[in-house]
Amino acid sequence: MLRLDGSYGEGGGQILRSALTLSLVTGEPFELVNIRAKRPRPGLRPQHLTCVRAAQKISKARVVGAEKGSLYLRFVPGQVKAGAYTFDVGTAGATALVFQTVALPLALAGGGRLVLRGGTHVPHAPCYHYLAEVYAPVISLLGYGFDFELRRYGFYPAGGGEMRVEIAPKSSGADSLELLGPYEAREVLVLSAVSEDLPDHIRTRQAKRASDLLRARGFVPEVRLERAHSASPGTVVFLRLADGPRRAGFSSLGRKGKPAERVAEEAVSALLDFWDTGAAVDPHLADQLLVPLALEKIPFRFTASRLTRHFFTNLWVIRQFLPDFLPEVQGAEDEPGEVSLS
Repeated sequence: MLRLDGSYGEGGGQILRSALTLSLVTGEPFELVNIRAKRPRPGLRPQHLTCVRAAQKISKARVVGAEKGSLYLRFVPGQVKAGAYTFDVGTAGATALVFQTVALPLALAGGGRLVLRGGTHVPHAPCYHYLAEVYAPVISLLGYGFDFELRRYGFYPAGGGEMRVEIAPKSSGADSLELLGPYEAREVLVLSAVSEDLPDHIRTRQAKRASDLLRARGFVPEVRLERAHSASPGTVVFLRLADGPRRAGFSSLGRKGKPAERVAEEAVSALLDFWDTGAAVDPHLADQLLVPLALEKIPFRFTASRLTRHFFTNLWVIRQFLPDFLPEVQGAEDEPGEVSLS
């Protein structure tokens, strides 16, 4: 049985989620100690418990340590069963992270449907629109098919959001994958969404500020305004670049006392920082591509605008389960880089 140290690298929940995914796919059981040891509140939090319970349910796994605050987990997977599942984080914990834990194993097992309740647009996690507009289109190149529906927004602190995902059976993907920059297309999707209990002018101001800044740099904004039905007040600006198979996404969340213009400026600043590197893959997608690429076992090459500690930690976890996965990484932490496998 593999024994993993949860304090390795960034020491957060990524180690747990990737370990669960890889355990479900490979059938390899594992023990995880020092869970989230480098976080202000170590141990399993509600969203991490939901990931564990989701992985347990779809495979009838045997689990020890699945309790709030636990620093230890023992996970022995069974066979993943395709089907329809509903999981509720119960807080504003990120539904996206639950999705990314079980989506690939379900696709490989024959597909199914997920209904996920909790946070859809919350800090420190991909937002719903990132999954639908960036992650899913890129890994569709590897034969994964996901159809997303946002039924209700979930902002911090109440959460209460809901998304539905139809998961197609895994099909044959490309024989190789190459995602290189720079982008040529300058169209940018600008989504500005504001909860129904906030003034409508906020979403207009967010969109206008983002559009003005983008036009000043030669981009062509395509604005989408939304009124968000949600349990908590909240706002979001989400920006997406698309050019052929390449996708990149950037978002910023509003909060009380934060001007609408500032929300837009944060998202645009992240996009411009990415654009100026000439890379094809944003920092978050660089991390999220590793597990599906490791499972696909094909040659690949992509350029990333920044290699995060998340990236290197995730690579370490994958190598514990799949020691033959040895991509060449050119670039240091927090710097642009290129990742390839011949």
